[in-house]
Amino acid sequence: SGRDVLYVTLLDADGQPILTQTRSGAADTAVASPPVQAGTSAWTNDAFGPHLVSTTPVLRHNTPGVTGYVRVGVSLEQYDAQIAQTTDAAARVGLALVLLAIPTAWLIVRRMFKPIRQLVNAAQRIAAGEFETRVAIGRSDLIGELARSFNHMVQTIMHQQSALKTANQKLHEANRDLEGKIDQRTVQLETANKRLSFEIAEKEDFLRAISHDLNAPLRNISGMVTMLQTKKKDQLDDDAKHRLDRIKKNVEVETDLINELLELSRIKTRRGQMESINLEQMVWDLRGMFENDLRTKEISLVVDSVLPELHAERPRIRQIFQNLIDNAIKYMGDGQKREIHVGCRLGASEAEFWVRDTGQGIEPEDIGKVFFVFRRGKSTAAQAVSGKGIGLASVKSIVETYAGKIWVESTLGEGATFRFTINGQHVPQIGGRVAPNIEGIEPLAA
Repeated sequence: SGRDVLYVTLLDADGQPILTQTRSGAADTAVASPPVQAGTSAWTNDAFGPHLVSTTPVLRHNTPGVTGYVRVGVSLEQYDAQIAQTTDAAARVGLALVLLAIPTAWLIVRRMFKPIRQLVNAAQRIAAGEFETRVAIGRSDLIGELARSFNHMVQTIMHQQSALKTANQKLHEANRDLEGKIDQRTVQLETANKRLSFEIAEKEDFLRAISHDLNAPLRNISGMVTMLQTKKKDQLDDDAKHRLDRIKKNVEVETDLINELLELSRIKTRRGQMESINLEQMVWDLRGMFENDLRTKEISLVVDSVLPELHAERPRIRQIFQNLIDNAIKYMGDGQKREIHVGCRLGASEAEFWVRDTGQGIEPEDIGKVFFVFRRGKSTAAQAVSGKGIGLASVKSIVETYAGKIWVESTLGEGATFRFTINGQHVPQIGGRVAPNIEGIEPLAA
């Protein structure tokens, strides 16, 4: 507008000022002017203050060339004020928008998270046991799908809880029935144990009576034979003396048999004193006891490994090894390799022992019968060996009293290996290490 024009200057063709008209109306030719650059605008700062100077050429009419120039000084204070005013207004509007956006955003966020809060609250109620809780969110977006999945999950949990409750009821009923059956069975077992104890005591009384009744006439027979051999010695011929000797020996065999059967019946019912047993020393003592048979039959007795100590009944454990070694000596046969091996291997919960020989072996059909009373092999070689048929049955009974088992491995003509186990509670060294192939006792050979 005209209020913004500070001055107007007319210049000649050389750029020299001719006349200046200011905003106040005064004419002045002394207004300083920058060099003429037609068609340009520039900032300047003079007596009018900072302002914009624009120079425009004045062309001649009908002839080429420049007649002069017109220079206009324009003040921009009003524009600056407008700009400042506009900036201030824009700032105010922006602040208002920010203040309006905060609650709007809060409302939007609250609306967006409302379904999620509902899901959280529902989950907390379900965790507290309110399985009838449902989420009512009728939306078709992902949150709505999540809500429907949540409701389906709650319904599934309710069905599972119902099924679990039913199963618990059935389990409770089954436990109650089982407890009743256990109580009933306990009473039955107690009754059976009492009856068994009574029968065992009755059996022992019967065996003692039988032993006495059988031994009494045998002792009388033996006494009469001894009397005849003493008083009628000079009157008897050799045949009569021989028959009397056979009668006396048979009486002794039958007496020993009766005593062994009586002892077999007592193995599991009468336990002896438990003590610490040095097995290596025990095998050494047995080697001394069988020394004559070992040397006569040219048999070597070898201990394959270190033997552990046992906490058990000394007479019973000695009976096991004595019967097995004696059995190996009797059935050694006529082979060139004549050895008896004793060894042990410790496991995690039990100790396994073995007595192995290189004798004549056992017929396959007889392997399952060797631990029965009076059961002997049917082969000619087995029948030729003297014995009562009680030793291995006694060994089996003793091993079972120590929560163990016994079995035999044999190849006919190559020997037999009797293996048995003793429960680890009777082996203080259980869990330790037994070095294999260590000769704890040097072999005894002829």
